[in-house]
Amino acid sequence: MRATVIRLAERIDIHPALKKMWKKHYKVDGLVTQHLSPFEQNIVSPMLYDARSKITKKLQEWLFEIGPAFITAVTIYYWADWKYKQLAYHHRD
Repeated sequence: MRATVIRLAERIDIHPALKKMWKKHYKVDGLVTQHLSPFEQNIVSPMLYDARSKITKKLQEWLFEIGPAFITAVTIYYWADWKYKQLAYHHRD
């Protein structure tokens, strides 16, 4: 009787020689199964290869946005320091 029972979940599209191998196959959901060795990875070199040109480009882009505000802030700082000293020593004239 057991030999005549048909398995409902049996796959017919797999060759019989592969059935034993596919039995142990498990689905991988987001699990890293292969990785590169740290010695095979080239992480820092490309970043530093053109760092000087990238920094120069960013500074040129930001110059027109940050430049006027920075110059104004420095000017106000030195003016306020000069004015404070002027008022502090005014009575000594």
